[in-house]
Amino acid sequence: MRILLLYFFMFLLGNVLGQNPLRYDQKIFPNVTESIEIFSTGVPKPVNAFDFYSFITGYPLNVKEYNTQQVNLYMDIFEPQGDTISKRPLVILCFGGGFLSGNRKYWSIRLIATALARMGYVTASIDYRLGMNIYDKDLGARSVYRGVQDSRSAIRFFKADASALNKYKIDTSNIFIGGHSSGAFISLHNIFLDNDIERPNSTRNWMQDGREIPDLGCLDCVGDNKTFNGKAKGVFSLAGAIGFLNLIENGEETPPEMFHSIDDGTVPYNSGEPFSNISDLVIGSDLPIVHGSLPISLRCDTLSADYQFYKYTNRGHDVHENGDSALHSDIIPSINGWFFENYLKPESTSLSGAIDICTDNLHHEFTLNHNGISYFDWQITGGTINNLDKNSNKVNLLWDENASIHEISVFPYSCIGAPGIYQKLGVNIYSEGNNTWLGGPGSWNNLSKWSNGHLPISCENVTIPSENSEIEILVDASTISKIRSLEIGQNVRLVIEQLAEIDIIGN
Repeated sequence: MRILLLYFFMFLLGNVLGQNPLRYDQKIFPNVTESIEIFSTGVPKPVNAFDFYSFITGYPLNVKEYNTQQVNLYMDIFEPQGDTISKRPLVILCFGGGFLSGNRKYWSIRLIATALARMGYVTASIDYRLGMNIYDKDLGARSVYRGVQDSRSAIRFFKADASALNKYKIDTSNIFIGGHSSGAFISLHNIFLDNDIERPNSTRNWMQDGREIPDLGCLDCVGDNKTFNGKAKGVFSLAGAIGFLNLIENGEETPPEMFHSIDDGTVPYNSGEPFSNISDLVIGSDLPIVHGSLPISLRCDTLSADYQFYKYTNRGHDVHENGDSALHSDIIPSINGWFFENYLKPESTSLSGAIDICTDNLHHEFTLNHNGISYFDWQITGGTINNLDKNSNKVNLLWDENASIHEISVFPYSCIGAPGIYQKLGVNIYSEGNNTWLGGPGSWNNLSKWSNGHLPISCENVTIPSENSEIEILVDASTISKIRSLEIGQNVRLVIEQLAEIDIIGN
């Protein structure tokens, strides 16, 4: 019960101070704030030429790449309400719709955006340019590439903001991307199509209907804030695919997290043409072969690259949706867990300091060895902390010898508020006494060799009894020990390595 109360106390304290051990684990923010921004201005969008199928479906199935109009792209931004952290990770979210339909306000994308924001992320559901030519597989590749350009433009918007106004308080070293269906295509290609050499030839100068169509430009050549790089750091894919498996080049590639159901009839779980469930109904359709989550995972296996693949059998194409208004319960924990464990979680730390001390020396210092920690939530039981600085990895304290429990603990946090591993040490306080070697050769630092079960300390008289035959006790170079007195019996040789210290401070 005491441990539960301690965690509850730390939880409340975290809320007050802006740090919380449940951040990126639970929806600790009851509400989110939502705003709208234009992130890309005057980008060229191809105009659809209405044909029979476009007329019947209302979708832009036959865009003319040589006929474009200038459009602005918008995003909906979600932030945890009341958050005081000055740097937050960002997740860019891309809706699905086969590059033919959908928008940034699609309900399940908004649910993902809101859920992650309540856990401490900033999220943004973005526009991207729709329109595809389903009658030419080469031209179809241009739709994916445009979406990738738009996703990179969204990321550049936040990087530009961070370098100027810092309105959204984004940690630009932790920007992630994910989406469903076509949005997952965009997300995966944002990660794996990462240089100009890799882009399809049809995205350069090409021909359509006997007319030359323009080069779409480099990955960061469309939209605003072009001086920044628009590649994300991590990715999740809900029923996504990539155009070419060799885009995953080596084992050091960014690992993907994938969700896919075998019965997906829109984006192949394996390799094949998308829209297999309806393509036979459209005369003249010509779509490229794409590679779904299974061959992506096999490619990663071949390269010894990391990944996470959630496989299903009966979720269909909408692998994340549980009905018309809810997400499957595993989606948000899995997405958040992937980003936290792989990117946000601080490295392991260790708390060090004296745990066996004497009543004549109750002032002590503890240190948390760390990497990437910026905030230290120190707590003490059975003592007081001197000049507490929660931005320091060291703490000085005075123990109360009359207290029944003596413990020092710390909850470390990174600059984005990501909690590290909770550390706690119990401390034992001793009055003057004896500590006796239990016999035989061994190392001075072997706890099991001492009668008190701990190494000798400054208030203890140390006795090493006589032996029947000669033995050696090694005091290795790492030993620094203060003791009250030392008595060594016959046939005992104390071998003290260079740099080792044993100080006898008694009379």
